[in-house]
Amino acid sequence: MKELVDMLTKNLGVSASQAEGGAGVLLKAAQDKLGAAEYGKLLGGVPGLSDLMKKAPATGGGGGLGGLLGGIAGAIGGNAGLITTILSGFGKLGLTADDAKKFVPVIMQFLQTKVPPDVVRKLQDTLKA
Repeated sequence: MKELVDMLTKNLGVSASQAEGGAGVLLKAAQDKLGAAEYGKLLGGVPGLSDLMKKAPATGGGGGLGGLLGGIAGAIGGNAGLITTILSGFGKLGLTADDAKKFVPVIMQFLQTKVPPDVVRKLQDTLKA
């Protein structure tokens, strides 16, 4: 995972903990959208990925606007919930929605050499917002 964290810190100017947490947020959020087979290929192709996902800040509950948005998005379902989860996680890392958008291509570039193309495509489609 050091390779991915290094790519994120170098290309995006974020700290190592922000890189770990941000990548973890995106991968964890996409986990439910990937089928079991794709998720297995993802974990199998990238040793240590599950450890990186554990570095994502908790995105559930909370009060204030974040909690309200989470409740609304959960009621709507689909990608609204995914987007809220991602924004909540990035916010807890001191990062913005624009930062989240910048993470995706770097992560995809990293994964292209590690996992089958169908898994990369499915993950990329899931993270488009």
